Amino acid sequence: MINSKSPYLSVVLPVFNEQETLSKLMEELYLVCDSLNKNYEIIFVDDCSHDRTPKILAEFASKDPRIKTLRFSRNFGHQAALSAGMDIAKGELVVTMDSDLQHPPRIIHEFIKNAEQSYDIVVGERLSNEQNSFFREIAGRTVYKFLSVATGLEFKNAGDFALYKKSVVKVFRNLPEKERFFRGLVQWVGFKKKYVQYIAEARRHGQSKYSFKRLFGFILNGVTSFSAFPLRLAFWLGLIIFLASIIYGGYVVIDRFINPDSLIEGLSALVILVLALGSIQLMVIGIFGEYLYKMFNEIKGRPMYIVAETKNLEEENNA
Repeated sequence: MINSKSPYLSVVLPVFNEQETLSKLMEELYLVCDSLNKNYEIIFVDDCSHDRTPKILAEFASKDPRIKTLRFSRNFGHQAALSAGMDIAKGELVVTMDSDLQHPPRIIHEFIKNAEQSYDIVVGERLSNEQNSFFREIAGRTVYKFLSVATGLEFKNAGDFALYKKSVVKVFRNLPEKERFFRGLVQWVGFKKKYVQYIAEARRHGQSKYSFKRLFGFILNGVTSFSAFPLRLAFWLGLIIFLASIIYGGYVVIDRFINPDSLIEGLSALVILVLALGSIQLMVIGIFGEYLYKMFNEIKGRPMYIVAETKNLEEENNA
């Protein structure tokens, strides 16, 4: 008989409007997890989907007590869903992955193999993404290189497809911050890591949830969560402009004596300089605002997520 209270493996999957992929996903997960011949649990965290995803997950849970589901009261985001899954995961090993089948479940075998060889964290590193165009792939790699430079951490071409030992999951649970960026936290916490390369398959249904707006937010969150780089950049930018203004001021004084009437022609240049400086000031204020917003969110002390409904968890919580 399966002892669901002491699984060897927990698989955490954030879900948002994935009704077309869930059946195939479960087939592949069962194929992989059953082959381990060890206890396991599969945890779906529904980020308030508005398609048939909640109904499908409820059907899965009704047929198998090893499948556990949480449904948020509203959309709290992918990182909150990962946190929620980790908060209830009981496995000695915890795998996090997406539900769109771009993270191939078969790689879990390779993750576990490396974890059993003393690695605390095993991360899937994308060689390529069949979903992306050439330019999108180059842009993604450039973003990670920029994050590495800006934060001083080592960002590879990797998402949230990873395995963590229980000791690492406990560290994540104890972190007080609400604004989480797991791809950075994986680097920040340390521990012994191993990267497993794979090719991300094209989505079989639907479209990517990462629009340009979300991608920009992703970059901003990554930088501001682990670095003061934007603030320091603002300082150096201000210093460069100050030095440039001194040089330009000297040029104006010299030009005043050489060409007394040329100041009238310089009014357009003055307008451009004022607009440029004003724009830079607004951007700097925006950078400060982003850091203040993060601090404000932490100070409020509101929960990272709110669970509206669960399946196959009530009995454990009452035990």
